[in-house]
Amino acid sequence: MAVIVVFGGTVEGRLFAEAFQNTELELHICVATEYGASLLPECPNIKVHTGRMDKDDMEKLFDKIKPEYCLDATHPYAVAVTENAVHACQKRNVPYIRVAREQGGMEKTEPNCDSKIIYQESVEAAVAFLCKKKGNIFITTGSNELEKYTVIEDYRDRCYARVLPVASVLEKCRKLGFEGKNLIGMQGPFGEELNYWMIKQINAVYLVTKNSGKEGGFEEKCNAALRAGVHVLVIGREREESTDLVHNCKIVTLEEAIQFLQQKFRLEDKREVFLIGMGPGAREQLTVEAVQCLKACDVVIGSKRMLSACRECAEKPSYACYKKEDIAVFLKEHPEYKKAAIVYSGDIGFYSAANGIDSILKDYKVRFVSGISSALYFLNQLSIPWDSVKFASCHGRKEDLLYGIRQNRWLCVLLGNRDSVKTICQTLLEYHMEEVKVTIGERLSYPEQTIICGMPDELCGREVDSLSVILLENPNPRAKKVVPGIGDSAFVRGDVPMTKQEIRILSLAKLRLFEDSIVFDIGAGTGSVAVEAALSCEKGKVYAIEQKKEGVKLIQKNKRRFGADNLIIVEGTAPGCLSCLPKPTHVFIGGSGGNLIEIIRTVKHQNSEVRFVINAVTLETMAQIEQIREEFPEYLGMEVILANVARAKELGRYHLMSAENPVYIASFGGRREHFDGNEYDA
Repeated sequence: MAVIVVFGGTVEGRLFAEAFQNTELELHICVATEYGASLLPECPNIKVHTGRMDKDDMEKLFDKIKPEYCLDATHPYAVAVTENAVHACQKRNVPYIRVAREQGGMEKTEPNCDSKIIYQESVEAAVAFLCKKKGNIFITTGSNELEKYTVIEDYRDRCYARVLPVASVLEKCRKLGFEGKNLIGMQGPFGEELNYWMIKQINAVYLVTKNSGKEGGFEEKCNAALRAGVHVLVIGREREESTDLVHNCKIVTLEEAIQFLQQKFRLEDKREVFLIGMGPGAREQLTVEAVQCLKACDVVIGSKRMLSACRECAEKPSYACYKKEDIAVFLKEHPEYKKAAIVYSGDIGFYSAANGIDSILKDYKVRFVSGISSALYFLNQLSIPWDSVKFASCHGRKEDLLYGIRQNRWLCVLLGNRDSVKTICQTLLEYHMEEVKVTIGERLSYPEQTIICGMPDELCGREVDSLSVILLENPNPRAKKVVPGIGDSAFVRGDVPMTKQEIRILSLAKLRLFEDSIVFDIGAGTGSVAVEAALSCEKGKVYAIEQKKEGVKLIQKNKRRFGADNLIIVEGTAPGCLSCLPKPTHVFIGGSGGNLIEIIRTVKHQNSEVRFVINAVTLETMAQIEQIREEFPEYLGMEVILANVARAKELGRYHLMSAENPVYIASFGGRREHFDGNEYDA
């Protein structure tokens, strides 16, 4: 990595740092103040050195970092710094590049300006001139030579100094007598309009400035002063840039310096890609930043709908495409497009197709441009505060919505096709959630925008625009339980065995589920364990495997009763029916039909890190659990507990404890880091 040392603290120094940030150059940028350091970009290849340096300090730095070039981007009046840098470069034989500012010349820019612009050789000469004049003085020459103005009569009242807003600088000015309304702490350069109103505000008669060039805002100060009818005292340069300063020297503009180093080290400018959120769709909802980026780009990429939406902003070449890989291929095949805009509906950070495209476009400089999400626009139309709403999306993805509806008053969903409302309303009716109010927003922000409200039975046959938004309002949301343990009486029972509440709680605790777990409940019975597991794994799936038809019917009823839409019922016998199911992360075995060893062997073949929990009531099943230890040595650390539960029953005016069948609970397997406490590490 090539090393470049930069003496900056100026606009040029900052722009140079920005031009080479995140490149293969190692930049060492030297500034005098903490304030100057704070303006520089923070990135791995830029190291900032703060504090003033003499010749010896610079030579020591050169010895340490071994720079290939020294770039002097200091202020034109920083003579001492330049002399020290030149000396250090000569001593250490480092090529020196001087970034020279463009001279600002105002002699002929305005009629009669010769009488208004007065050149002085030095600050002392300017002060001597002002001592003989009357009226307020606007001093813009910085704080270093401010003490020289204190010889002016009534300087505390007449002189107004504009300096950097740095604590040490402001304190120095205060000690010299510049304070209150006579001291302006601001970072430049300043535009003409701001200069003009400052001059008018302090009722200045004279403005004192150095010819700080184009980057220093010299022209803007002069134009503002001439507009206000104010005399300009220009302090002439104390030196001219010269190629005789040092051997192997270059004196160039900032642009030339950047171009030289890019060519020298073969650093090509990264092409830019703007990822732009277009909002709901109407032109009026585009942000100002989005419009500016569209106008600045060379080509626009996106779906046909988005391309038509941005044609009003800028007539540019376009490419209709929304697949990330195809976009990357297109950009690679068209190097002539230096700035490309990829447009997306809504906001790029909210369920957007833009997610992940920056990782594909690693060779480009990617900028994110926010838009107004159609969901937020919709909620504002309904006067509903969106910080009280849960969000989901069915656009290009499958989403289980029942959990969000059940536990929240409002669930706002981005739809994905014309049948989305039909599907959602039919699901609500299937799970007896008829009281949920449905509000649909179609063609949001367009003149033909439509917002309709109704109940699921009223809207279950309605087709909508594929990119609509729906709000589902549950008048009676339920608080989410933090631990399992639904009461036994809440389940539909029948004559099929059911895992009782206390055993269910212990078994699920031993399973140690995650919100995205894939769970098998083998021998599901009434489905009590499967239902509780499904309610715990909102982002996962639970497969209830049951061979008895009566059990399958009971599981179906309990699935609907509890709204467990992520519970899938599999009628069949394990292990034969397991091969067509996805790889599980957790398996609960409540009944094995004598096939316990075969089930474990089959599941373990699918996922060697699966977590098992087995309930055993009979001695025969316990004997099979012992066989597991023999056949699978990795499970020698199996944990087995015996749960004895007794319930109180009334007998006259007394209560006697009646014991339930004792149940053995065996647990083993799973990823080690999930069970040894590592998940709690910081």
